[in-house]
Amino acid sequence: MKNAKELLEEFTAASFRDPRKAAEMFSEDGAFEMPYLESFGIPGRYEGREAIEGFFRFVREVYPDMDLENVKVMIETPEQAFAEYEFTAQSSKTGRIIHELFFGRLVAEKGKIKLLRESVNLVEIALGVFPNGLADYKVPSEHKA
Repeated sequence: MKNAKELLEEFTAASFRDPRKAAEMFSEDGAFEMPYLESFGIPGRYEGREAIEGFFRFVREVYPDMDLENVKVMIETPEQAFAEYEFTAQSSKTGRIIHELFFGRLVAEKGKIKLLRESVNLVEIALGVFPNGLADYKVPSEHKA
């Protein structure tokens, strides 16, 4: 049975080139979270393999040549691992090349990923998905004065 570090290393090495295979690394009730995406109106949590696969498919469509690299595991126990990793890729939406640094916390349960929660640089995300970068960002009404 794989521990948290082994799962994280396998997940990042595959860079979810095959979204279905990546989603199958999660337990049936597992979850993938990128909570700060909610700032852009994108859900920050995907629960269950089908939802996780759909999100991974979306990411691969935006960054078809993305490869996660330079994985540095900073904290590890059998059940949890915390690491940073990155990618540099061209966006299919904007044509820009972005460099993204992730921080990820993986929780393992019975050899599967129970939770993977990542934090990303939202400026780079904006450059990759909005034609005018942050200039296209709309401030949510609950944040307006």
